Amino acid sequence: MLRRSIACALLLCYLAACTSWHVQEGVSPLQFITTEHPRLVRLTRTNGSHVQIDNPQIAAGDTLTGAHNTVLSRVAVSDVTQVATPKFSAGKTVGIFVGLSAVVVGIAVVACLASPDSPCNGN
Repeated sequence: MLRRSIACALLLCYLAACTSWHVQEGVSPLQFITTEHPRLVRLTRTNGSHVQIDNPQIAAGDTLTGAHNTVLSRVAVSDVTQVATPKFSAGKTVGIFVGLSAVVVGIAVVACLASPDSPCNGN
């Protein structure tokens, strides 16, 4: 039972690998946030740094506000060069399941070969 709980917890940790950042092309940060109301955005600033903002909103017409690590943050719209949102990635999802399956099969083969009384050894 403990192994199943640990396996489930590990799988939940890998769920974040099934998403990737999708850059919003051809739309201004102000327009995108006003019309789409995303839950989470990653902003790229003019100096190349990134900041993730939860529940972004437009304040005072030219400032993005939202929570960054549970602290209220403000970023001037003029300092933002890119806005990206997390999107589901089918390729990463397939990759993670294929990779995990290969690991499980590898462990099973090693365990079978390591046991002297196993059918893998012709006994």
